[in-house]
Amino acid sequence: MLPFACALAFWPMVFSAILVMVTESVAGGFFILALIGPLAAALTWWGLSELPRTAPVAADIRATDTGPALALPVARPSSAGRLVCVTYGVVVLGAGLWHFIASLNDDWSMGAAYFFMISLPALVALLIGFGIYQPPRKTLGNVGIVLTPQDIAIDYGKGPTSVAWQDVTAVGAQSRKEFRFGSGTNVITLVTGDADTGYRTIDIEHTDLETDPTRLYHLFVFYVRNPGRRGELGTELGLDRFLRAGYVGEYPTPATL
Repeated sequence: MLPFACALAFWPMVFSAILVMVTESVAGGFFILALIGPLAAALTWWGLSELPRTAPVAADIRATDTGPALALPVARPSSAGRLVCVTYGVVVLGAGLWHFIASLNDDWSMGAAYFFMISLPALVALLIGFGIYQPPRKTLGNVGIVLTPQDIAIDYGKGPTSVAWQDVTAVGAQSRKEFRFGSGTNVITLVTGDADTGYRTIDIEHTDLETDPTRLYHLFVFYVRNPGRRGELGTELGLDRFLRAGYVGEYPTPATL
């Protein structure tokens, strides 16, 4: 509720800025809108992202170099965020420059101050659009979690992380908070190695998945504890087991990390 409450406090300012642009000063209203509008929109998006949703159940059989495999979809990278950031930065920076040029014959110092203040959010948006965002290096059709009888491959678009089933010594589940406010992120952890070689972990966050994370957790536990059943991965039997959640009751209830 906190993001929604903050957004409700800012949206009246946004509408007031639009009213100022229409009735009084285009420059002054645009300045307020450029600073407050993105913040209100971001808080609204944050609030919507915290609403509980029913996880989809999605899986298919994919052909790989070693044979058919069970493929589970992950969240695919999108350039929409980059496009929005760059567009916002260019528009705001252009508007500030236009206002500065228009003020050269009047009070150029106020125009310069206006341009300096309005350029700050524009430069931040451009930095996010061009600098922080990294597009995927692989085609979207190759991403996903691919399970074969021999190994697990996890690829979010920047190259796969692979681990053999026999190297997975434990499967854990936990919830962690990256921010003080907001809901936690549920994480599936694959533990590899032993006390002699050192333990290593592979984390899969539920926000990275486009399928039911609880079902995926039980899938990992089932095949780690039942190596004789791994041969069904990549077959209709393995696909059907995932779609109907056919893991409960076939092994003792696992403990989480």
